Amino acid sequence: MTTLHQIRSEKTRERLLNAAMTLLQTKGYGQLSMHEVAREAGMTAGAVQHHFATKATLMLEVLARVVAQLEVADDFWPSKNWPLKRRADHFVREAWARLYGQPRFAVAWTAYLAARDDPAVMAHIVSQRAALSESVHGRMAEIFPRMCQGEAGKARMDFVLSALRGMGLVAPFAAEPAIAPQLQVLSNFIQVSESTGDPS
Repeated sequence: MTTLHQIRSEKTRERLLNAAMTLLQTKGYGQLSMHEVAREAGMTAGAVQHHFATKATLMLEVLARVVAQLEVADDFWPSKNWPLKRRADHFVREAWARLYGQPRFAVAWTAYLAARDDPAVMAHIVSQRAALSESVHGRMAEIFPRMCQGEAGKARMDFVLSALRGMGLVAPFAAEPAIAPQLQVLSNFIQVSESTGDPS
């Protein structure tokens, strides 16, 4: 049975996450600190740290929220009935535009890397990322079933996501024209993988 304290705690977390999202969208990643999140939410820094022990855990929750929003967005995932090229191009383009190419993605990974020396935080990040990956893998398998089947299916999905993550991390240091050809190469990889499938 849910208690009043639990309800209040969840509302506080929601308020803090909304504040973090607002800061990312309106002021950019440079303003995302525990102090600024507290100020945006009208709370104390202690309240933020009570719910999110580190910036890395806060960013993980923000990124999880973004992914969850994409999960239910009708226009993010392509229809499995579309022609293959359209499906692959749409997935790569939308994944880049809405998630991996956004400043918040690089911010999240900056926070993750800064937390590498904290075993408890890293364990939490690994656990949460595993859940996110499983969810995304499930949707990818619906849209690109042949690419995702067989012994190498998971590796191919992870490769696609790793390529997007890598581009997201180097994007702040790369000229924008350099990204588009790489996204096309990734779309081509999906198309070839889906066309040939995996007999194993």
